[in-house]
Amino acid sequence: DLIRSSSNVVFHTGAGISTASGIPDFRGPNGVWTMEEKGLSPKFDTTFESARPSKTHMALLGLQRVGILKFLVSQNVDGLHVRSGFPRDKLAELHGNMFVEECVKCGKYVSPEPR
Repeated sequence: DLIRSSSNVVFHTGAGISTASGIPDFRGPNGVWTMEEKGLSPKFDTTFESARPSKTHMALLGLQRVGILKFLVSQNVDGLHVRSGFPRDKLAELHGNMFVEECVKCGKYVSPEPR
């Protein structure tokens, strides 16, 4: 009811949203930093290139498409929100996107289309 009655809904996502896609978080029991502190290598179930958006990524896209979710802020660099089809003009990737390149001459951004 709170979401339905709100005029502007914004979500903020972090590493946990991508764990179902096979990308580890940072501080969880098997997170990147947790494993490194133990002297172990973090385990990835996939590569960043082959990871696919999770059901949660797709649910956020669905909320955006029906007009409930107005903006999405993400700390992730994995590009999965973009791959889900989430509109770039309604997405802030705080730490960037590892699949987006910027031309040093003209400042234009280049990235692959969502899969």
